Formats: sequence, C-alpha cells, structure tokens
Amino acid sequence: MKFTTLLLSSSLLIGSFFNMVQATELDDYLVQQKIVDINYKIKNTQRLTDALSYLSDEDSRTLPLQIDQNTLIEKLRLYPNRIEIEGIITSPDFKQFSQDMSTHDVKKLFTDNLIKNCDHLFEHQFQRVNPYEVRMKLSTDQKQYSVELKNSACQF
Repeated sequence: MKFTTLLLSSSLLIGSFFNMVQATELDDYLVQQKIVDINYKIKNTQRLTDALSYLSDEDSRTLPLQIDQNTLIEKLRLYPNRIEIEGIITSPDFKQFSQDMSTHDVKKLFTDNLIKNCDHLFEHQFQRVNPYEVRMKLSTDQKQYSVELKNSACQF
C-alpha cells in the first residue's frame, strides 16, 4: 500500500520541522523576555504573537518545501494557540487510495499519524502546557482534508 508510505513520510516531514527537546531556545528566549513564565504559561499574548509572526515569516522564505515525492508544504504559521500547516498531496497513488476509503477513514489516518508525532509537533514547552493545537489542511485536485489535533490528545 503506497499511501501508507505517504502517511509515514508526511509524519516524518512534520517531525523534521520540529526537533524533540525539553526546553527549546525559543522557550528560553520567551522566559527571558517575560513572555511566558518559568512554567511556560503565556503571560503576554501580544508579544508572543509578534515573536511567532516574525519566526513564521522567516520560515516561510524556505517554502514551498517538497517533503518527499508525495507531499508539498506550502504554508506553516505559528500562533500563540495553534500551528497551521497547509500542503498539497502530490502522489498519483493517493486518488486510488482515497477512493477505496471513506473521507472519515482518511482523516482518521492523518489524525493517527499526527498523534504519533505529538512530541515533534508540540516541540516547545509553551505549546505543551497551554491550550494548543495543530490545524492541518492537505489538498488534492479533487478534495481538501482538514485535520485538527489538540495537545490534550497527546501524552508527552
């Protein structure tokens, strides 16, 4: 089943955006700037928004990013309460795969792969201790799939 490889590749791609660490340099910076407290609870949402917007703008210069032969990530934005990821499924095998399954089942596979990558998706401590979610949209020529995952569904 070639699409299983696509799902695994996509989950590895997302993991490549985020390295798994306890407290990241960004977490340390946010504590030093008093944007979050020592327990990583958000203290200043506006300053956090500004910092994440700057980081997202810098990261967007490397997009679109061909993750593998199956997926192209076009947008990745960080916000104080979420990460938004938008991409295109480029695999010709996906059409056949999706015709053999319901939309619900395809979305469940995407969600299950996101759950397996919680440590990578919610890399920063402020993303783990505050209400936070991933919102992912993947498109094909025929359909768009939207999947959301809250950090409360993860076990860190």
